[in-house]
Amino acid sequence: MITFDLRQQQMTLEELFRAARSESVLIVTDEGQEYILEAADEFDREVAELGTSQKFVDFLAERRKESGRIPLADIERRLKPLDGA
Repeated sequence: MITFDLRQQQMTLEELFRAARSESVLIVTDEGQEYILEAADEFDREVAELGTSQKFVDFLAERRKESGRIPLADIERRLKPLDGA
């Protein structure tokens, strides 16, 4: 990761974008705030789109309600042969 401290060195957006083409860039602003700039790939765009999808958020909320657990006794019972052997 390349770090550019704008308190010490002024850079244009184009210079920052050019640097981010090859690796992630940590930008420290004049106020000391830190930001990371990196090229977005298809997965990043999909994550951003899903994050704003109410339908997807609703789907996740429904999934959260599901326990997703099966008690061990139920599993053991399902694994026992039907003839009791």
